[in-house]
Amino acid sequence: MRKFLNKVLLVGAISLFANNLFAQETICYKNGVTSPSEIETTPLNGIVCKNQLSVNDMKKDGWNVLDIQIKTVDGKLNYSYYFYKIDSLKAAPKINSVNEKAEFSVRPIGTKIMNLENNKSTINVGNLIVGQTGIVVHIYDNDKRSIVANAKVISSNPNSSVVEFFSFDDLKQDALPITNRNVSINDVLVLNYMYNSSLLIAPNFDSFQAVRNEFKENNFIHSDIFAAKLKYNNRPYPTKEDIQQFAMEQNLGTVFFVLDGKIFVVDSKTFTILDSYRFTFDQKEQQIPFYTRVEDIESPFYQIAFIFGDEKLTYNDYYKKILGIK
Repeated sequence: MRKFLNKVLLVGAISLFANNLFAQETICYKNGVTSPSEIETTPLNGIVCKNQLSVNDMKKDGWNVLDIQIKTVDGKLNYSYYFYKIDSLKAAPKINSVNEKAEFSVRPIGTKIMNLENNKSTINVGNLIVGQTGIVVHIYDNDKRSIVANAKVISSNPNSSVVEFFSFDDLKQDALPITNRNVSINDVLVLNYMYNSSLLIAPNFDSFQAVRNEFKENNFIHSDIFAAKLKYNNRPYPTKEDIQQFAMEQNLGTVFFVLDGKIFVVDSKTFTILDSYRFTFDQKEQQIPFYTRVEDIESPFYQIAFIFGDEKLTYNDYYKKILGIK
């Protein structure tokens, strides 16, 4: 029974990873190779390769190699190629970023874990944002892989960065066991995991639509879904923890806040402000707690008193407090 449940968990992790990380991703493999010099022209097995496409064929079709696993079995070589394709991502926003320190993008960044000490690793990717997050993927034989941890950037310079690992709870279910596997050398680190799946907090319909039209790379879950959850829980004024919990449940990597003439892009796990953009919109109409078509979200008296105290905050002031900005 335990073995069956572990398989269910692994399949769930694979499904989550495959459906959401890149526009397309796959693993192709070839076992029993005796001539390594011919591997890039040899047809590979796998869902996409189908014993017809080689590494060179995949590259010509726009696929990129993120990782290669090579194992020796009975004197022969087993190759597994991890391919990804991001050609379906649309144009980046045309509005200007306020951030001048590091270039932000929702597109995933992949690299291998080559060192590990005190639950941290130094990677050869520089100019990252402290608080930027990702996941660590362990690749098993052939086309099996699983997410084993979250990762966050804790320091960065122009040439390298240090990431720290923490528990991946997005698949947590009381009825299923969790994996005991820890991060290990040669696992794959993928930064910006699910950054193109987002929640949008905006004060009115016009700003809500304008941001969605501007950030075409992002898939925005409708704010009505979040509002419905808040209504069910009698919480019309979402806390930071409410937003993070919802983002985890819906597998969202970023949260967009529209306030005070700017758009703030926030990592859903660390709540780090990844970037901000100047954004002109009509601020006369501000819907509390945010733009939604869900009406009459009632709140217990104690929550209103706890959040606002004796002073009722405006839309801008409320979310500034949540983001910790002035």
